[in-house]
Amino acid sequence: MDLEFVETAWAGKERLRLSLMASPDGQLIERQLVQPDGMCVTISTRIRGANDLMEAVASDPHRDVLRVAYQRAFERHDRLLRERTGTTGGTLKMGASNLDSIRATRSEPRLAQLISTVLAQRGQAPAKYIFASYQLSNREQGISWCHFMSEGCFSLLQKFVQRRWYMNDLFLEYARSNSAPCPSDQIEIRSAGQRQAFDAFAEAGFATGVISPARTAGESFVAYLLVAGMSDARAQDLLLRRRHTLRVLAAELVEWRAEVRARAATDEYKLSARDIEVLQMLSRGMAAALIAQALKISANQVYRRIYPEIVEKLRVRHISEAAKAARDLGVLSGGMRAEMSR
Repeated sequence: MDLEFVETAWAGKERLRLSLMASPDGQLIERQLVQPDGMCVTISTRIRGANDLMEAVASDPHRDVLRVAYQRAFERHDRLLRERTGTTGGTLKMGASNLDSIRATRSEPRLAQLISTVLAQRGQAPAKYIFASYQLSNREQGISWCHFMSEGCFSLLQKFVQRRWYMNDLFLEYARSNSAPCPSDQIEIRSAGQRQAFDAFAEAGFATGVISPARTAGESFVAYLLVAGMSDARAQDLLLRRRHTLRVLAAELVEWRAEVRARAATDEYKLSARDIEVLQMLSRGMAAALIAQALKISANQVYRRIYPEIVEKLRVRHISEAAKAARDLGVLSGGMRAEMSR
């Protein structure tokens, strides 16, 4: 089990959650912000030492509200280091390809370590990376959920969230319309807010980075992997020569995140395998009679038992709203369909 502890607090109408996750491969600190309108923004970063935790505290505008939680994180971090002194648990034991291992892992600290390992094994030796994944309601309504995972960069991501730059993310804008990796300094900047965000990323070392877009099959999730080299143009050239690896890595990571999101929503709303199956059929426009035929039950049972249960679980007013709610939650992603069918 990854989770070492989780603390929840409130800052006005915003709900904050701070958690520490650990595996034999390392530790990850995660900070989640849920706004009154339901918009959820999560940032997580791999902890390489106490300095990363101190950076997290110093850069958090809500550090006073989360003071006890951060204190607990420091205590737990120190205890984990003492418990693992002299062990060899930090060695990754994988098969032929760490890329192939990404989909199999259920551990976020292990995933963070895998990203660094994959990049290092391909000779890229990046100073840092950020993987950002967004769930889209649709192209008109914009985002409903986003998650950032990084190697360090916690203070940058805190600023990104605090100033709400994610609402007009220039890298997301590129990822929505493009599939090829691109140097970060060639992304078109269209507003003063985007210029401020880009300058902050450049100051953090991403001026000579490379962005690799990724999307799930239905484009419910759009993501990008931003990798920075060793601080000069030659490193950027190397990253571009390795763009195939970056594209594959970004694709694996967005599928991984979509599956995690789907599992979390399925657990939260207590959706069964049959609920998911019915929701899939509803999303394809199937009528109750055809759903009943597929389930080998009567249409009356679909109307009187199946539909009311789904409506209650998803907290919608009518079954006609269920498929959209399920899509917004991510439970109809390709990864979840494959997993539920096994």
